[in-house]
Amino acid sequence: MMDVLRPTMIPLSDETILWFEFLLKPNLLTKHLSRAAPDPSPTELITQFLSIAPENQNPNELNSPEADSMNKNEGLKYSKKQLALKILALKVAAFLRWDLEALEKNLPLQRQIQLLSDLCSVTAGKAVNLPLSLVHECPIIGPEGSKHSLNFALTLYHRWVLRAQVIRGSVAKNAKPFNLVSGVPDATSYSMRDDSFINSLEPFTNISIDFLNQVIADSEPFRILTYDSFVALDAHADSVQQRFDTAIAISNAELRAQIHYDLCLYYLYMQKYELAKQNILLSKKNFDQVKHEYSTKPSRTYLYCSVEEAQLKGYMMACGVAGGSIGLLQRLNESVMDHYSGIVPILKEDNIKREIPITQRKILELNVEGYASMGSPEAGTNNDHKELELAVVALNVIRHVLDGDNILGSNVALQKYKLQQMKILELLLQFVDEQFEEYSFSDRNRLKTYFIRTISSLGNSGGVETILKSYQKLISLQEYEDLKKQRMRDDVQFTGIGIQSDWTICDSKMLRLDVGTYERQLITCTHASGVRKMLVKLAGTNPTKPLWSINPSWSIPLPLKQLLMSLQRGFLQDFAYILVGKSRELAAKKDYSAAIALLTCLKSETTRQDLASNPMVLKLGKLAAWEALLIQIQQVLDEWPKKPTDQVQFIRNCKQCLNASTSNDVAPRAKVLEHCAVILLNFNDWNSLLNPDKRYPALEFCFAITQAYFDIEKFKGTKKTSREAWDFILPLFVNQQSSRQRHSTESSTMLQLFLSKLRDPLIITIVLSLLARLHNILKDETNLDLNAEYMFLWPTNVNNPAVYNIKMVDEILNSFILQSLKYYPHNVPWIKLKGDIEFCNGNHEAAMRYYVTALISGSEYCTIHLQRPLLDDFIIRRMIKCCSNLGCFMQAAVLCQFLDETDYGLAFKSVSEKTASFSDAMDSYYGCIWDPTLLEFIVNWHFKKGEHKRRLQAISYLGQLELNANNNEEIKREAAVIRKTRFLRSLAKQFML
Repeated sequence: MMDVLRPTMIPLSDETILWFEFLLKPNLLTKHLSRAAPDPSPTELITQFLSIAPENQNPNELNSPEADSMNKNEGLKYSKKQLALKILALKVAAFLRWDLEALEKNLPLQRQIQLLSDLCSVTAGKAVNLPLSLVHECPIIGPEGSKHSLNFALTLYHRWVLRAQVIRGSVAKNAKPFNLVSGVPDATSYSMRDDSFINSLEPFTNISIDFLNQVIADSEPFRILTYDSFVALDAHADSVQQRFDTAIAISNAELRAQIHYDLCLYYLYMQKYELAKQNILLSKKNFDQVKHEYSTKPSRTYLYCSVEEAQLKGYMMACGVAGGSIGLLQRLNESVMDHYSGIVPILKEDNIKREIPITQRKILELNVEGYASMGSPEAGTNNDHKELELAVVALNVIRHVLDGDNILGSNVALQKYKLQQMKILELLLQFVDEQFEEYSFSDRNRLKTYFIRTISSLGNSGGVETILKSYQKLISLQEYEDLKKQRMRDDVQFTGIGIQSDWTICDSKMLRLDVGTYERQLITCTHASGVRKMLVKLAGTNPTKPLWSINPSWSIPLPLKQLLMSLQRGFLQDFAYILVGKSRELAAKKDYSAAIALLTCLKSETTRQDLASNPMVLKLGKLAAWEALLIQIQQVLDEWPKKPTDQVQFIRNCKQCLNASTSNDVAPRAKVLEHCAVILLNFNDWNSLLNPDKRYPALEFCFAITQAYFDIEKFKGTKKTSREAWDFILPLFVNQQSSRQRHSTESSTMLQLFLSKLRDPLIITIVLSLLARLHNILKDETNLDLNAEYMFLWPTNVNNPAVYNIKMVDEILNSFILQSLKYYPHNVPWIKLKGDIEFCNGNHEAAMRYYVTALISGSEYCTIHLQRPLLDDFIIRRMIKCCSNLGCFMQAAVLCQFLDETDYGLAFKSVSEKTASFSDAMDSYYGCIWDPTLLEFIVNWHFKKGEHKRRLQAISYLGQLELNANNNEEIKREAAVIRKTRFLRSLAKQFML
């Protein structure tokens, strides 16, 4: 009786050709090799031809000195069949363009030697054995040999000598005795005999290098043998002459690119890095040359060089040579290592190209400052260091301005170096003049605006005029004189203007068109100076209504509005109202720096000496400062995880604002206090939140979360129930009736707004666990529980759960976790929690997508093994349930193996399900099964169903060596890991794409 489990012979394809057919009909070789995927492959053909054509002498005698006597014999000492097979092998190697990498990868070492020996013998017209010294001298060419063809063969051999040692060295470093996956010896490993053979090459290595250098230096064209150069033997002809005259001459650049590349690899292996660097540079130079030559001849291809550009660049980097043009950042780092040599030209060039990140330039500025402060005992060195420091500062200021940064940030340098202000101004103008033609029109406008403001801030200084005489490309002396006159006129106009109640400064009659123009300019301008100028011009028209009412879109907070309306009508009221309204507009557009600049100008306006005695103005200054702080907080939340520039001062301002909530003088409005509390919570400043003002619910909730954090720290995961946050949040989800339902909706909206400001992962995790616990209690189905961290913090039940709105809990939890994943998309516990939410709601496909995403992220895109707590029985059983509900029964069966104890009952049931959605593709998952019991069941199941082909396929997977039950645990574990990764990738393609 036939054994049904025994694998049967697979019939040969109709296109398969046996080796002896090529011997009988040599013309078949060309047709066979021209196919897209010939079977057997070219290297398999070479192996067949050479294994059936043995050498004349015993292989053990290849390295013996007695073999030298053979070199004295004239002519080839091969039988006709041997020679015919060798010629066919050489034709196939010529078809591969003598690519040593392909031959080394697919041929055993002995076959490589035999092929090179045959090539030398056929081209020399006499028998040549390797690696005897004959080859390293100048062999005598036989009657059927060719000098240029032998030169080609010897060049190929000497290249192989170098490469063989490099490969042997890399294999020895990474060698494993056995491949743990296949259970067979590694295909790239060498035997002891191979290793001894390569050791015998070492005495001839210098001769090989000299030979290759002679080939490079030879002025005669290098000719390579092609497929047509070798003529196959005919059974009816006594002798056939090889067509060595058909060899093709190649470009010297192509030859040098390949040989220099091989020499570089050898020198790297020998740790002769300087020689390796020289050769890789020469290889790159010649490679670029031949690439340019062939680009003018589209039909021309590489005939000999097998170097890939990517590999070439890689070895250039290994040799410490940049593969392309050196970037400015690399040049900057090299300059730093060379004690800042040539740093100024690099920064000037970067001001045009803007490749170096501004953070790197600021770090450089600080380093140069420290470098200059260290000083040197040499005379004059300190002055040089100080000049370098000022030059770097000036160039960084120019870069700040060109990047469009807040103009106040660019003036920090002038404030820091007050004693050297004129020197920095001179350097700024000097550098701008030197590169003036390279700047774009918009860059010139930015620089001009900056310099006008800077010069205006310095006042009427004679030093400025002296500097401008030398550098007038950006600002001319005439423009400077006009600026001085304008400043004098402005000083007269604005003297005491903040306390004037009457706006009748000028009596000029303005046309209605001019008034409309000024109003549009007032609405569109975004700078305080522009607002001031337009207000002065409009005030001259004797307006009948307040100027702040020009644009109804300007809205300001109620406390500020009440304060401003109590002020006497005049400049300060309009100026403050418009600046606050414009700052809110800009903040809504996320132009935070411009919004803060407007409020900073308003704060400065309230500190003028003629207004300092007015308590209402002082109160206005405080409110403006708090509004600026609110915008700063909004910017930090929007740009999270980017931290504020001066985090210490920022947190101090938030604390001062919170403390001002109990002030009898003026308290910040509720929105500002809420944002201050939330930002302190996000920065984990717990102590600032311990004494909340209970008039504000947001502050109370921050305090409750802080208490939960302290419970975590104090009890380290033990059973301690934290009630503050639980008692605060629970009433928000009570189902209210009639008129009180609106209040409940408003409360949930306020909660969502508060949660949208949370950014710190720990805070988010605590709130997620609270909502998840409440959801589980209200759902009251153990099989649909949500899992999150810190669930132990919260109570396990509530009184009268029917009065709570679980739908609202689900909506808030969903929106909150989606928002959190935007900031931390790879947080595995949150992704798994989102999968649990979808599973609980019956969205099994979405649940599988999130579960698979969690596994992909947790395994770093399948680069590390799946293990606890990333993958446990709980999530696996939920994935099995999802797959079963989606009709993916084979995926469910494979997942049964992931359990700590394989659930064979569930796996067999899943395999036995017969649906149209999976049955035609179930065999594609056999490569993901590592449990032999499951594979045996599948084999038996196919047998019962009469599916013969699938049964054979399952048997082939069952017969893989790494699944043998007698293997040790390490091999079994490695086999399971590989198949787990393969299956996880297939799930990712199915559910994530």
